[in-house]
Amino acid sequence: MLMLSILPALKGQMQEAVNKIQSDCQLMGISVVTVCGDRVTGSFHSGLRDYERNLPVNDSTKYRIASISKLVMTTALMTLYDKSLFKLDDDVSSYLGFTLRNPNHPDRPVTVRMLLSHTSSINEGRGYDAFLMDTYNNVSDPPDFSQLLTPGGKYYTEDMWRKEYPGEYFTYCNANFGLAGTLIEKISGQRFDEFMKETIFLPLGITGSYTAEGVPDINNLAVIYRNEDGKWMPQTDNFGGMLASPRDFSGYKTGTNAAVFSPQGGLRISASELAKIMVLHLNKGTYNGKRIVSKKSIKLMHSPQWKYDGTNGDDVGQSRCWGLSVHILTNTPSGDIIFSDARMMGHTGDAYGLKSGFWFDPDNKSGFIYMTNGIFKQLTPGSYSAFDNFEEAVYSAVREYSFLKCKKD
Repeated sequence: MLMLSILPALKGQMQEAVNKIQSDCQLMGISVVTVCGDRVTGSFHSGLRDYERNLPVNDSTKYRIASISKLVMTTALMTLYDKSLFKLDDDVSSYLGFTLRNPNHPDRPVTVRMLLSHTSSINEGRGYDAFLMDTYNNVSDPPDFSQLLTPGGKYYTEDMWRKEYPGEYFTYCNANFGLAGTLIEKISGQRFDEFMKETIFLPLGITGSYTAEGVPDINNLAVIYRNEDGKWMPQTDNFGGMLASPRDFSGYKTGTNAAVFSPQGGLRISASELAKIMVLHLNKGTYNGKRIVSKKSIKLMHSPQWKYDGTNGDDVGQSRCWGLSVHILTNTPSGDIIFSDARMMGHTGDAYGLKSGFWFDPDNKSGFIYMTNGIFKQLTPGSYSAFDNFEEAVYSAVREYSFLKCKKD
């Protein structure tokens, strides 16, 4: 009875903390959702999803969540692993229809595991932006990945590959996940967006989509903003409640280039819907008692596939250990630390002005999600970690009003 009387007070304090973060960091809008075990324990929102129309953020607001999309995609990919349709150490060339090799190391295959752990040695070189632009502008007939990653290809540049051996060096690279999305299509025989909907979204009751064209409630989609010369400027998803010029995907040939669906960062989803993915992970592949992904696959995603040894990776402030599309924190002081007494893992997103986070502790079955669609104020380094001051403010609020409560339960 005492705990029941305390919970409303804690939620009220958490909402006040979210309001303060929105004000202090000068955010356009923010959503924070907390999770404990098999349920959402709190959903908190502040600010606007659309500045021009003065529309508030609410529980139905969908954000383009950027790189957390990778973790969601890999969760679905592992259902094909569960069916023994591929192995993690398979040469991806056998599925793609062309030979994928680092020209500096032509005898070393690039494997599925390498793509999902950012150790493939693929780099986002000079040709990548032009390849993506032509991909997004011609979704019915996009260029093939061979034109980006094979010497002599239209978009190929030498800096698309690192000098290190595949499988040995960590470099965060979005191109890995356009390839992984294409693998899904090659292995499943389904178009990427349809596979995601059938495999993950419908079973979990999610209405999200990897394209704006697939969002059923476009009016609830948050516009993403940046501060440009002291003014809020829309960067993406500024549809004014109506998708006036939807792209036509009907001519797309499955298995060509699934980057048209932005598996690396294009998922539009609400914080509460994304929490269902977290519940799935916290409960080792089950949701509402139904098995979606095997326990083995979830364990593989959560298990270290690469660890920093002092020389074998980039971005060592935050990135010191990765599973399969899961960022595993090592609690290194002034580095990749959120809570020193918890085994945190998950993913962040950062694109067009959006920042997002998806963090959970599988041991205590607790976690939280945050999303903001724009930050006006200049971010500063955090006081105790490699994260910034906005992220640390969210972590502090969650810890005080939600995380410890879940651990005690």
